[in-house]
Amino acid sequence: MKRQMTSVVLGAAIVATLSGPVTGAEPAGRWIHVRVTERGDRGETVKVNLPVSVLETLAAAIEADHLREGRVQLGETGFKAEQVRAMWKAIRSSRDMEFVTVESSDETVRVAKAGDFLLAKVHSSRDGEKGGERVEVKVPLRVVDALLDAPEGELNVKAALQALAAHDAGDLVQVQDGSSHVRIWIDDRSTTED
Repeated sequence: MKRQMTSVVLGAAIVATLSGPVTGAEPAGRWIHVRVTERGDRGETVKVNLPVSVLETLAAAIEADHLREGRVQLGETGFKAEQVRAMWKAIRSSRDMEFVTVESSDETVRVAKAGDFLLAKVHSSRDGEKGGERVEVKVPLRVVDALLDAPEGELNVKAALQALAAHDAGDLVQVQDGSSHVRIWIDDRSTTED
């Protein structure tokens, strides 16, 4: 769990550092927030607040082997873009339902469509541990639509961020275990709620 939290915080911190300080008036629009709360002896909390517009600009500006003009170039995979788009179209047009359920003695994974969201939930426990670890990811369908709206072999990250910015406020990711909590959400505020 600590490795997952460290990755989330490190990724958010890198984006914040690369985007530079926000000066002058507060940018209007949506904000992505990441909060990591660690209980225990140290009781540390990390809060990252970034305007979605900064992430959009960053996605469009990065020139790398696999990212051009806000689009990710896909490498050789077992799927062709038209196959992924066809699968997504089938999921998108289906009624609300659970598509995948995997249950074992120590973990349950569920992937479902509910309303305007694609949901992924993982609940795991180790050796009868009470509570265990919970991961919940909630992706607006419009974000996936925008991500797949790109030329063959590409994903449109910039368009996905723009679709996310246009979506209602709310939680996107929550990770909870016995000693820590990670929350990622979007809203119109520049600061995290206390």
